[in-house]
Amino acid sequence: MYASTSELAILCKALADDYPGAYYAPHHRSYGFQAIESYDEMIGLGKTTGCPIHLTHATLNFSENKGRAPELLKMVDGALDAGVDVTLDTYPYLPGCTTLSALLPSWASAGGPSETLKRLQDPEMREKIRIAVEITGCDGGHGIPTNWDEIQIGSTQHPDLDGYAGRRLGEVATTLGKPTIDVFFDILIKDKLATSCIMHVGHEENVRLIMQHEKHMSGSDAILHGETLHPRAYGTFTRYLGHYARDLGMFSIPQMMAHLTSRPAKRLSVYPFRGHVGVGSAADLVLFNPETIQDMATYEKPKLTSKGISFVLVNGVVAVDGGKLTGARAGHVLRRKKDGTVGSGAV
Repeated sequence: MYASTSELAILCKALADDYPGAYYAPHHRSYGFQAIESYDEMIGLGKTTGCPIHLTHATLNFSENKGRAPELLKMVDGALDAGVDVTLDTYPYLPGCTTLSALLPSWASAGGPSETLKRLQDPEMREKIRIAVEITGCDGGHGIPTNWDEIQIGSTQHPDLDGYAGRRLGEVATTLGKPTIDVFFDILIKDKLATSCIMHVGHEENVRLIMQHEKHMSGSDAILHGETLHPRAYGTFTRYLGHYARDLGMFSIPQMMAHLTSRPAKRLSVYPFRGHVGVGSAADLVLFNPETIQDMATYEKPKLTSKGISFVLVNGVVAVDGGKLTGARAGHVLRRKKDGTVGSGAV
């Protein structure tokens, strides 16, 4: 939100020229108001610079975008036909997850946390922020006035906020007998902007249609810390396999596996060493029962582990044995080199 299209183009051109295989994975300007136009801007960067583009969690949320997935996919197909290297991902849930402070307008967050907190305690600034968040809509809220009944409070840190986690902001404000915007400010100040939130803004028809695109791959977009999490932190990949592939029959299990393994590996330029089972590939393996694999995490109990997974190996080291964690951590950081290759780590 702080960069012009021309600035982004310069950066994308540098990636395209100097780092073969690298790509730009933007949070585009809006997932709400003018989301289609924002996707078009990002795809346009691929057309003008030659940089591969990956549309990050392209789920088309908010009421303004209900039923608009065909528009996005037509745009992607047109770009592919024009030779643009474009891919996209979704997470298999309707609510999104971010920090509560992300709902603030960008100008209110300028200068870092200390400056933001000063504004939140200034009466004149609070009123300007209130108008931007609740009345006109701002860039932090994706150009749409915030509906507090769609915003669920996530993990909190301050003891005064005990009992807030998991509740909708509108309901908390009603219980306290305070304007919701004041409760919003109070939470941000007491938690020093660290509070997470879950936004109930998605549409199932969009998610299903987008995940069927040939360039789709899975992503969790998960925040892992805290007690009150989005269930996608623990359930994303098994939900794809159990719910969407097996239960709904949208894909065969082998077809869905490509969304979780080979497609991301190809986007990251680590295929076939990763994301592929074969001689010479890393021994990254998950042994699961396709009849019983199932995500168990819920919004009430987001850390419930999935069913149906017996063994997990990372670089040939057993990380899950008989469904139980072993404590072994055999992963390696993979670094892209200027020649376009990616460090492979150990086999």
